[in-house]
Amino acid sequence: MGMNMGKILFFKWNAFMQEGIERALQELNIDYDTFYYIFKDWEKDDEFVSIFQSYVMENRHKKYDTVFSVNYSPLISSVCMEAGIHYVSWVYDEPLHIRSKTSLKNSCNDIYFFDRMQCERYAKRGVNAHHMPLAADSFVFSEKGIEQIIKKRKNGTEQGVIPKEHINYDCDVSLVGKLYKSDYNYICTPLDQYLRGYLEGIVEAQKKVYGGCFIRDMVTSDLLKKLNNQYIKASNGLFRVTKDEMNFVLGTEVTGRERYMALALLQNRCNVHVYSDDTDERLNKVKFRGHIDYYTQMPKIFRASKINLNISLKLIETGIPLRVLDVLGCNGFLITNYQQELLEYFEPEIDLVIYNDMVDLVTKVEYYLKHDNERNAIARNGYEKVKKLFNFKDKLSVMLL
Repeated sequence: MGMNMGKILFFKWNAFMQEGIERALQELNIDYDTFYYIFKDWEKDDEFVSIFQSYVMENRHKKYDTVFSVNYSPLISSVCMEAGIHYVSWVYDEPLHIRSKTSLKNSCNDIYFFDRMQCERYAKRGVNAHHMPLAADSFVFSEKGIEQIIKKRKNGTEQGVIPKEHINYDCDVSLVGKLYKSDYNYICTPLDQYLRGYLEGIVEAQKKVYGGCFIRDMVTSDLLKKLNNQYIKASNGLFRVTKDEMNFVLGTEVTGRERYMALALLQNRCNVHVYSDDTDERLNKVKFRGHIDYYTQMPKIFRASKINLNISLKLIETGIPLRVLDVLGCNGFLITNYQQELLEYFEPEIDLVIYNDMVDLVTKVEYYLKHDNERNAIARNGYEKVKKLFNFKDKLSVMLL
């Protein structure tokens, strides 16, 4: 650890990865305090700005030289800019859930993106952007780790629900995540047949491509102009879309269709559980088991499912989504779509399994359900690899030391 390193203020909200981050800060002997807040709106929250500003001012003597957060907050950045404090954020979302991108260029920022393409896109625009894959802490996800978190919640030192004991999570295939009901039908309604067909063409073409997202290239300024001409006419000038919004609608629509298709094909072949707030009455053989807690229930599900499915949001271009590392960090067996950065670290059929299309997915699910030993060996390899290459200690050393 560099001796000149001052104190860190770790900003916490209801984000993933924070338990692992705190354990790593302690292991690295980094001096830090935490500040907990849930934004009402990530871009406009005057109450937060005034509380956070006064906190930073009143604690000048503590000499915070860095504020650190999971995901990027424009409001934290503006306070840091004014106070002359370094702001480091580690982003696990793509796309970024902020409307205005201007504050990204603030000179106090160092922003670490998990997706290399996303990182390069922002770097080209003059943002201090760096590439940093995400991490998983296998101890946090272990039975002992889960007990510790439940204990902290029971004595009130940590926010969060205490789940019921002894729930049976056993199943053949599980999917943890949204079904992505998008606004696609809503935004198609006012359009003429040509534009509707054009958008459908983009969705269908992207659906056939695994590993690589060209939606952003297809939503040109020319297309946006045509779309907005029709929206403005239909809504008397009240409705228009931005490029980011259009990308998001098309990306979520493609993902929703892909997840639906996978579940529809698998539901007749094995028992499938979905953990999500969403349901779909067309998937009448899927067992929808509702929302689950990230720390206390998710790891048990990943271990109890013979196969864990990851179908990434199509807007993630090359990066390894957190879900992949979480499954492997829990010693779960994973079948996932192809993402370019996966192959930089993992070997298919050795650490995890990659499907190339829907037919391939069904074939591989059927194969691995019958081959327990192979499945368990692959899960074990993936687990060891995540422990070695995706631990918080290594990542935080780069970002903070």
